[in-house]
Amino acid sequence: MNLVLDIAVTHIRHRARHTLVAVAGVATGVGFSVMMAALMQGSQEDFVRQLVNALPHISITDERRRAPPQPAESAFDAAEIRGLKPEARRRGIKNPLATIATLESWVPGAVAPSVKVEAILRYAARDTGASIIGIDPYREARVSELVTQMRKGSLASLYRANNAIIIGDRLAEKVGAKIDANMTVQTSSGVRINA
Repeated sequence: MNLVLDIAVTHIRHRARHTLVAVAGVATGVGFSVMMAALMQGSQEDFVRQLVNALPHISITDERRRAPPQPAESAFDAAEIRGLKPEARRRGIKNPLATIATLESWVPGAVAPSVKVEAILRYAARDTGASIIGIDPYREARVSELVTQMRKGSLASLYRANNAIIIGDRLAEKVGAKIDANMTVQTSSGVRINA
């Protein structure tokens, strides 16, 4: 028998307890390393699924924070006008269908429009403030996981009903609404809609 192998077998045979403790220690260390790697991988995948894939990757808005440049500022370097407010204009992107068509022609992926407004939901004499996001159900299915997150109803049912809305479990529980319930939605500008 080889000398090195003979020494190893003798050592293992006469010090079995030490050998078992060493093997158990190495196995525990390797097990913890594998467990931590799996935990980190799972956490990363959950983070991407819950946060990154739930939000749009690019948002195009119509917000304007500055007033347009004034003619005096263009003509004279020393002229500066302060305190001007941007003009009040109808919110929204001008010609949104053309904008979507242009984006779809060169952006890889899908495009879905949405509109966000703050409103008050009224159901059974309970008023609750909420952020309402208007979507195109056909396009939304291509860019978000809303279809898989819905527990009752479907996106297709939004086409069949006028002013249909989807609310989350907690909001439904808070106001006491169930599926097919009629609620009143009132915007900050005073517009009331039955949904």
